[in-house]
Amino acid sequence: MPNIQLVIAGDGDDRPRLEALAQESGVQEQVFFLGSLPASSSELLYSYSNCEIFALPSKGEGFGLVFLEAMAFGKPVIGGAHGGTPDVIEDGVTGYLVKHGDVGQLANVLTGLLTDPQLRNAMGARARERVRTHYLFRSFADQLERALCPPAAQA
Repeated sequence: MPNIQLVIAGDGDDRPRLEALAQESGVQEQVFFLGSLPASSSELLYSYSNCEIFALPSKGEGFGLVFLEAMAFGKPVIGGAHGGTPDVIEDGVTGYLVKHGDVGQLANVLTGLLTDPQLRNAMGARARERVRTHYLFRSFADQLERALCPPAAQA
C-alpha cells in the first residue's frame, strides 16, 4: 500500500527505536512522528479527524481514553485485547482487539480495514454511536441514577 502514511502522536522511550526502524525499512518518508500533543490541540484534533484508522495495540493501556476520542470522530479503533481496552472496543463491531505482539493479527486487521472502506466507515459509525450512547455525561448520569435509585418494587 504505497499511499499509506503512519502518523505517530505521543512521545516515549520507544521513539528512537521506531525512528530507526522506519529508516531501516525504507519507509521514513511515510512515517511522521508528531511528538507529544496537548489534549485539545488543533493538531491532535486534525489527526483524529483525518485518519482512517486509530491503532494503539500496546500492552500498557488502562481504560484507554484515546480510543473514545478517536471513536467520537467516527474512526474504527484497534487496541490490545487486555486491560481496560476490551471494555471500550467491541471487537468486530467498533474496531478490533489484537493480542499484544501478534504482528500477523495486527497486519490482517489493518489490511482488512484499509482495503474495505465500507467496513471501515460502518465500524466508525458504530464507534461514534457507542461513544454517544455509553460515554457522554448524560448517559453516565442516567446509568448512575438507575443504579442508585432503582424503581420501587411493585406489589
